[in-house]
Amino acid sequence: MAPSSFYYPTLNTGAPPARLYTNVNSEIRKFKKTDRNSVRNIANSTATGYPRSDLQLVADLLTNYYVDYEPEHLLIAQVEGEVVGYLSGCFNGSRCRWIKGTRVIPKAVVKALLRGEIGWKEVRYLGSFIYVAMHSGLRNAPPSGYPAHFHINIAEDWRGEGLGTRLANEFLSMLKESGVSGVHVRVRKNNRRASKFFRSLGFTREKGYPILVAEEDGFRTSRSIIYTKKINCVS
Repeated sequence: MAPSSFYYPTLNTGAPPARLYTNVNSEIRKFKKTDRNSVRNIANSTATGYPRSDLQLVADLLTNYYVDYEPEHLLIAQVEGEVVGYLSGCFNGSRCRWIKGTRVIPKAVVKALLRGEIGWKEVRYLGSFIYVAMHSGLRNAPPSGYPAHFHINIAEDWRGEGLGTRLANEFLSMLKESGVSGVHVRVRKNNRRASKFFRSLGFTREKGYPILVAEEDGFRTSRSIIYTKKINCVS
């Protein structure tokens, strides 16, 4: 993100694997409490744009809201009994921002400080995360009528197998059945594969906003794009 925002990856399916898997038993299902560690491990292995000095903190920031406050909208991709990907979904973005800003993020930062794994540079960076989470204006709130959002992460060995599409379609069906008006996603500007993926699902590009991305030697400015999809017409 840029000095005005914090990057939250929406899709990380990566490039297709070197080999294709056939005749495997795969399923998309609801999250169970026993999936928590698997979800955290996948989040850590696929996340970009976050300080890497404390991986427990990265997992807390990426997953704790969804596993603790909205687990009913967290979907799991499972192959041969192994969790290989997930979709973390939210039906109400305003509620999500408030809970992240007042509960999830402060608690995660305090725990990281107590572990002694992060410095003041990361604290200042995460301070902007808290502010942005509670004041959507800085990261350009999505257009009115698109309150839901979701993020997809697939383990590297299982990318390119269609699991991301299956996860997304299942979540879109859940939104439809629940009468949610619309959904938005956020994609880093140079992530052409993710942009193509969401366009294939019927999403429309709306606007961009600055983000600040963490790297090993510091932070750099990038840009994120909002894509939207109308789900139910609300009169």
